[in-house]
Amino acid sequence: PNLLFRYVFILDETSRIMNIAFLSSLNPYDRNSWSGTLNYLYTSLQKKHRVIWVGKTIFSDILAFHKANFKNGEMFFPENYALLFGKLISDLLKKECYDVVICRDYFFSAYLVSDVPLIYIGDTTFHLFNQYMNWHDESLTKLAEQLESLAIQKADKIIYCSEWAKQSAMQDYNADAEKIEVVEFGANIIENIPVPDNVSPINTPCNLLFIGRNWNMKGGNKVLEIYHNLKGRGFQCTLTMIGSEPPMSLPNDPNIEIYPFIDKANPNDRLKFHEILTRSHFLVLPTRFDCFGIAFCEACAYGIPSLGSNVGGVSQVIKEGENGFLFNIDASALEYADKIKDTFNTPATYSQLRKTARKNFEERLNWNRWLDKSNKIIERLASEHQPDFYLPVYVINMKERVERKQHIIKEFDNKEEFELNLVEASVHPIGAVGLWNSMIKIIKMAKEKGDDIIVICEDDHYFTENYSPKLLFKEVTEAYIQGAEVLSGGIGGFGQAIPAGYHRYKVDWFWCTQFIVVYNRFFDKMLDYSFQDTDTADGVISKLATNKMVIYPFISEQKDFGYSDVTQSNMEQQGKIREHFAKANKRMEFVSQSNIQSNIPKNYF
Repeated sequence: PNLLFRYVFILDETSRIMNIAFLSSLNPYDRNSWSGTLNYLYTSLQKKHRVIWVGKTIFSDILAFHKANFKNGEMFFPENYALLFGKLISDLLKKECYDVVICRDYFFSAYLVSDVPLIYIGDTTFHLFNQYMNWHDESLTKLAEQLESLAIQKADKIIYCSEWAKQSAMQDYNADAEKIEVVEFGANIIENIPVPDNVSPINTPCNLLFIGRNWNMKGGNKVLEIYHNLKGRGFQCTLTMIGSEPPMSLPNDPNIEIYPFIDKANPNDRLKFHEILTRSHFLVLPTRFDCFGIAFCEACAYGIPSLGSNVGGVSQVIKEGENGFLFNIDASALEYADKIKDTFNTPATYSQLRKTARKNFEERLNWNRWLDKSNKIIERLASEHQPDFYLPVYVINMKERVERKQHIIKEFDNKEEFELNLVEASVHPIGAVGLWNSMIKIIKMAKEKGDDIIVICEDDHYFTENYSPKLLFKEVTEAYIQGAEVLSGGIGGFGQAIPAGYHRYKVDWFWCTQFIVVYNRFFDKMLDYSFQDTDTADGVISKLATNKMVIYPFISEQKDFGYSDVTQSNMEQQGKIREHFAKANKRMEFVSQSNIQSNIPKNYF
């Protein structure tokens, strides 16, 4: 309704915590999934926002459904369930209040229906991927191409880690260049790696390093050829191989070390990985296909120059002559060997290469840099989709309570969705009467200004981690439509609660008025009431309002200052107010969980 808010245009570039739905079929907590990239991407976002992994149970449920109904061993392809994924995830997003959705799987987002802005993130397109994989199932290939196209067109923003992927999205799927951003991934390492010593390699063996799980794809055989070529020419070198092992047996060579698997989630394995890279001089990875190359980023962190094939997105990481060298995919082992030998035997060149490799890590190939760039994209997109409104807030404060005034001003700092009005509290020997008189003063001010909806706020209010402007706007609007007279942001006690929405509950009575939305339909009821000395503000409001609601999870609670200007029991028992909210939270959690369970159909599939 037009009467709800006085609308203004807000473009707030101030960083704020947002609720992000992260759609992924893979586990973002698994440091070995997607070479650890998903985990670093996910945990990086968590440094600035509340990020919720969406898709875990849905994916596993559909996989279980597939196995139960196709017992002849038919292979599971999630692409075949894209319509069902879209329906289930769309329903989930309706129940929650997210500022942004970030998705990495095209079969999750292709048929997604939501008004939440969508960011599609990845390292390649299906078209590029299939050039290497070459799926033989034509119908499945056609379906995958269709889903990729839908996912790209549906996304409000796309973040790729390379220009290679961006060009494919534009050329192969007619994507709008304006909505595609290139943000390079970082090195998947936890520890802060010190700046490596740029020691001269003179009179030391050259330690070659190979990292790759897929021996054939990553060029394992060619690496062995390079090593043997150098050894055959009397060049002192060693070779360490991580992630896979040769399919053939090798003659005993003390200068070759093989680690078929190093688990970066394991502290001992991480230490071994660190030790190996600390003594390595070149990363050699003549890969036949790579969307980006996280191993090259990790090499840069240790100041290790890389040699790799100029395929896929590798050229996004390796900059010729800066942090390594690029080779044609069919380049011979001799070409690699010559470059290693010539560079290593020229100390000034090699030392400078190490410095610029490390510089590439510090300036662009790290996750903090990825987060800074991506966060700007996320915040800008979210701000474009935020409802442009502000809500008048009237904060009651006794002028001598300076610490409370400082607290409440800080709570509303950078929250442009509110018009903050500080109201001097009415003084009365009975605190409850003083509070009520302050509220009546506010109602009169609101009527004079023509406010349709206001927030009455006490100076001990604080926003919980559940708060978001989008959530507040949604709940205030829907409560208005449902005829609510009062909507609380959080309560310290109640009798009964029944669902009125996904995050909104009707209550029969409530305690605490630190943050209440009051609709103009309730103004006159408050003004007409004759408040008694034995009354309480929350008790009277509970009695007068026939339709009162609360947002849950609570977006507001009360800070315990160690005293109360209103409630004597809270004054006498320090910590009592926090106890009230803890109990109310537990009870509301039980109510909400009971409601969720009762809504699950028995024949879910």
